[in-house]
Amino acid sequence: MEDADELKSIHRSGTNIMSFFDDNDKEYELQKQQSAAEVKKDEHLKSVELLKTLIQERGTKSDLTRIIAVGLLIETTDFLNIPPDRKKMLKENMNWCNTQYEKYKNEN
Repeated sequence: MEDADELKSIHRSGTNIMSFFDDNDKEYELQKQQSAAEVKKDEHLKSVELLKTLIQERGTKSDLTRIIAVGLLIETTDFLNIPPDRKKMLKENMNWCNTQYEKYKNEN
């Protein structure tokens, strides 16, 4: 197994056939990152949907409007290439969502 790890660390782009394997490795890593980004996006959307349901039952119209806007923000965000300002905005809104969830959950 250690030999396999050593072989992976060797730069193989010196020959055409080996550059094919390098490209495959890069493509595989990109696919893993894209999958992780999609999973994260789906998790955020599920959380927002749960909160939206709670707000529809017990919340205010302004909270409902904001949670819908947060959902749209998540849907339009590219989690693989998220810019720092969008990341900050998303984090602030998810913190707000967590606060609202605790508020509405405790009203029960």
